[in-house]
Amino acid sequence: MSRNDRSLTVFGLHACAATLTRAGHDVLEMWLRRDGGSIELDALAKQASALGVMVQRVPPATLDRLADGGVHQGIVLRRRAPPALELNDLRARLAGRKEPPLLLAIDHPQDPHNLGACLRVADGAGVDAVIIPRDRSVGLTAVAAKVASGAADSVPLVQVGNLVRALESLKEDGLWVVGASGETEHNLYQADLKLPLVMVMGAEGPGLRRLTRETCDLLVRIPMLGTVESLNLSTAAAVCLFEARRQRQFT
Repeated sequence: MSRNDRSLTVFGLHACAATLTRAGHDVLEMWLRRDGGSIELDALAKQASALGVMVQRVPPATLDRLADGGVHQGIVLRRRAPPALELNDLRARLAGRKEPPLLLAIDHPQDPHNLGACLRVADGAGVDAVIIPRDRSVGLTAVAAKVASGAADSVPLVQVGNLVRALESLKEDGLWVVGASGETEHNLYQADLKLPLVMVMGAEGPGLRRLTRETCDLLVRIPMLGTVESLNLSTAAAVCLFEARRQRQFT
């Protein structure tokens, strides 16, 4: 991992509490609502002060500006962004492991809420890393960090210059690339997901790009029994990743 010099704004009670607990040494400063304090806010202020973080009490309008209009619940902090993990570092980390890797790749995500939710899902499913293209994709924004609720510190986010080339490199390492697509007859629940695996999800709307689809070893679909044709990106990722985890643990 390499240290990221970029700073990141985090807001909201749960996200800030998770940041202080998991990455307190990266917190640079904190702002709390001046009026109407709460037990939760006072506890976080005490925790931050114990870490040597400067805590400032400010009016709500200042918090609104710092959170760029987001729902801050009376608290905003600024921290160093989580360390960046390069693809080659990830490959070296996975080499020689006894347990088959489980990775999530997202083909040009655009919605920070979905990226944050995917990081949170990845944490819950025990995913080793989340891979996204560096260009024309949303990165780890304040909104994504809030939705991730601390998962940005537990699940490495690997940003690559070219997703297809990254997937090809992982295939060379023995990983299978499985893409989620509604345009296939292969059922998710009939696929063998116990292999060293990269699960690839398409972006909101367009889904998997053609070159990404062609790079996949297998395409699978989530059976839909109702009237809607597809699931939200992060929901679909949760279904696929937890099915992979179920197979690995219980079959």
